[in-house]
This record gives sequence, C-alpha cells and structure tokens, in this order.
Amino acid sequence: MAIELAVALGALAARAVVAQLIQGRPMDNADWAGVATQVVDVLVTTSTRQESDLQQLGRKFDELGLKVDSVGEEVRKIPGREFEEYMAAGRRYVRDLPDAWRSRKDRRELIRDARREFVHAYGIAEHMKSPQRQAVADVAIAGCWLWVPSLPDVRKTIGAARGILEKEMLYGTSLPTKSYADVLYLCKRYGEQPATAGKPILPATPGRPPTGGARLAVRVKYGDPVVCAGVEMRVEELPPEADDPPRAARPGARNPDPLPLGRFPRNPQPPMLFPRNPQPPGRFQRNPQRITYFPLNPQPSVRDLGLPQAPVPPPPRKRVRVHVRNHRAEWIAVSVTADAVIARLPGAGNTLPTENRVRPGAAATFELTRPRAALNTSILAASGIPAVPGLPNIGFVLP
Repeated sequence: MAIELAVALGALAARAVVAQLIQGRPMDNADWAGVATQVVDVLVTTSTRQESDLQQLGRKFDELGLKVDSVGEEVRKIPGREFEEYMAAGRRYVRDLPDAWRSRKDRRELIRDARREFVHAYGIAEHMKSPQRQAVADVAIAGCWLWVPSLPDVRKTIGAARGILEKEMLYGTSLPTKSYADVLYLCKRYGEQPATAGKPILPATPGRPPTGGARLAVRVKYGDPVVCAGVEMRVEELPPEADDPPRAARPGARNPDPLPLGRFPRNPQPPMLFPRNPQPPGRFQRNPQRITYFPLNPQPSVRDLGLPQAPVPPPPRKRVRVHVRNHRAEWIAVSVTADAVIARLPGAGNTLPTENRVRPGAAATFELTRPRAALNTSILAASGIPAVPGLPNIGFVLP
C-alpha cells in the first residue's frame, strides 16, 4: 500500500513558510499558524483514507474467515486492529488542535498525546513485523514534529521510515516499491536525502525486481550523478570496444551463405531421370505428380562453388566508466549487465565478488564492458515463470 500521508506532507514543502523553515530562516508565528492548520488537515484526512483501505482489506479477511476457521482468523487480526485503534486515537487528539479557545500550552499537550498514540501504533507494527505499517506510524509522528515545528525531528523520523522500507526492499520478502518512493519523495522535500536521489523504478509486474539482478533500481543519465540507498554513482559513456578482427576464410572453404544471383556451379549434378524405386500411382489419382526431368529454375548450391567469404563481424560492445562512492556501512562490489550497473551488497553468508570492490566511505572508478545478452524480465513475466526474490543489489539502469 502506498503512503499517501508522506505525499501530502511533502506537498507542504512548496509553501513559502515551510521553505524558510527548511532553509533555516526565521519565520513569523502568524504565518506558521496557517501551515499548522494544513498539517492538521493532512494528519486527519489522509490517515482516514489509509484506514478505509485497511478496513476494506479487513472485510476481505472476514469473508475468507467464513470459509476457514473463524476463531483463528479473528486471533490473527487482533494486532492489526490494535494498530488501527492507536492510529485513530492519535488522529482524535489532532482534531482538537484547531479550536480557537485553546492556549499554546494546551495545543502542545495535545500534539504530545497524539505523538504518543502514534508511537504505540509503531510498536505494534514492529511486533507484527510489518514494515509498511511502521512507515505509516513514523510519517504520522513526523507530521506531529512538523506541527511543533522541529525540523531536526522531522528529518530524523522520516529518515527512520525510509530506512525501514529500504531494508525491506533490499533484504525483505516483499517489494514495497511504491511506498518507498512516496517516503523518499518526502525525504527529498525536507532535506533528509539529497536532490540527486533517484526515483525508484516501479516494476512492471508487482513482486518482481525492476531489472535483472537487482531488487531496487533507478534510472541514470550519462554524466549526471545519482544516489540510491547510500550508493552514489556517475556513469560516462566510452567509445565502443570492437572484438578481435574476424579471421579470413581458408582457401577452399565452403561458403555457407546464399548464392548471389547469376552464378552457376562448374559441375552441376543432373537430376535423376528414373527413380530407383518408383511408386505406382493410385488407380484413381486426380493430380498425379509428374517426374521433373529438368528443373525450371536451377539454383546451384553454395557448397558446390567453394568460394571463400569473410564472416560478418559482430557489433562492438558498449563500454562505460563508472564513478562510485560508497556511503553504506558495508562493502559493495560493482559489476555491469547489458541493462544496468549493479552495486552488489553482501547477501547470504556475507560474501561479495572479489573484483571491483569499494569499502565503506571510499570512492573508486571502474571501466566496464556491457555484455550483449540481456535478461528480459517482461518475457519472464509473460512466460509464467515464478517470481524470484533476487539478490540484495541496487541497479542503476543505463540509457
């Protein structure tokens, strides 16, 4: 499920007062009062739409529970209901903020109580091991800090939501790409992530990696830096690398290509006048096949000519120069496919390829040659091959 709350809070960054807050400039309390009202509207309305989506999902579970053990189904839904109850309690506190008769102290206590309810909801989501619910609760907490306003707390909280979804994208059992893209949009608007952070590519088929060899991928342009999940990369296009020159055909080698028009063999083989084992035609055969003594358009075989011909050279392979800076806490290894540059992360057993490694906090440059064969994931999806979770890698899809 996508996090609409993150998109709505990110849209507030376009306001001039919020832009001044992000840039660290002083602002007037009267101007901020209008923005605070919008923050309240965002926390209430978008969270309500999120709740309605979960309620629809709950009704589907109820229908399924009629077919299976109803008692076990109700027990399984208890943590989800508790999460929604705490989120609803937090929104109830938020709805009391705009009242005109409340003092500044009353409003601060209300927002503190609302934040406490969202924190309880986060704890339930963490116990449920539900990354998307954790992100929803964290974004709601960030909205409370934005109302205060406290920009450092906003950045810290939305950064935590991004890290939860990022870990699920790379190492989890699901691919919440849309939710991760929404939270990343919020992080860019408030300065938690740089402006060069790439937008995640939504997979064509849900649950499948967007590109071969990577669960998380962004698009790149030659010469422009892009950041994804703590890996900064800039790719330059190099002149193509030609293969070894094709060897000349040996004298007397047979030509496997079609014969050019107007050429005839020296010693053509005449057709057989009489077959060895002629089959008598049927008694009432309507269209008897006549024996052709001389072909109408004789096409001599190429093999009979023995003309040498140079083979067609393959197209040159594309080459790229990759500048990498590793901001992650673990080593990475860089490789290339026909479609993308892959930043390989330590997977099962904490192993990495031995070549093209980059240690944490370091930068490196590699010149890589793109192979010709490409793994077409759309063909795999159409063929009915089951989805593969893929390796915890980051893909930078090339033009």
